[in-house]
Amino acid sequence: MRRAVLAFLAALLVLAALGPAPASAASGSITDPSNDAGARIDITRLKVQNGDHRVNFELDVRDLRKRGQFSFDYWGGTSGNPPARSAIVVVRYNGGDIKARLYVCDTEECPQEPCQGLTAEWKRAADVVTASLPQRCYPRPAANPDAPAPSVGRFFAYGSLNDHYDELDGQVTVQRG
Repeated sequence: MRRAVLAFLAALLVLAALGPAPASAASGSITDPSNDAGARIDITRLKVQNGDHRVNFELDVRDLRKRGQFSFDYWGGTSGNPPARSAIVVVRYNGGDIKARLYVCDTEECPQEPCQGLTAEWKRAADVVTASLPQRCYPRPAANPDAPAPSVGRFFAYGSLNDHYDELDGQVTVQRG
């Protein structure tokens, strides 16, 4: 009996030393043809990590410059165009501060909403724009504000600069976690 107790305690110590399991995130990406839009705004790839606690977007842009605006759309579920609830992260840069805003949408309007933890980066040297937001910022149904974030998301992106525009030819569908 004593040996069984000692073996059990030893197993518990090993598990404690390993620490908690890391948070998981499902990911996906989509490529877009290069040169289908003007340089500085030409989106060539969207990568998404749809984690249990955060959604991370990474956008590759051909010849990224000091100005522009990119929007990352997060549609929950697999149906509805648009769905009953969605989120849009808009990242703007004009050579100064990077501004990231969250817009929470229903099927008719998209008011700007606060989102503590929303971040964005504009990496000119790498031709990359990133955005990240906590899952808690995704809009919940009014009847169930404590509902979890969607178990699957549809993601797409588009960019604009003056009269130049580009959007992905498709979307990324990724399970959460």
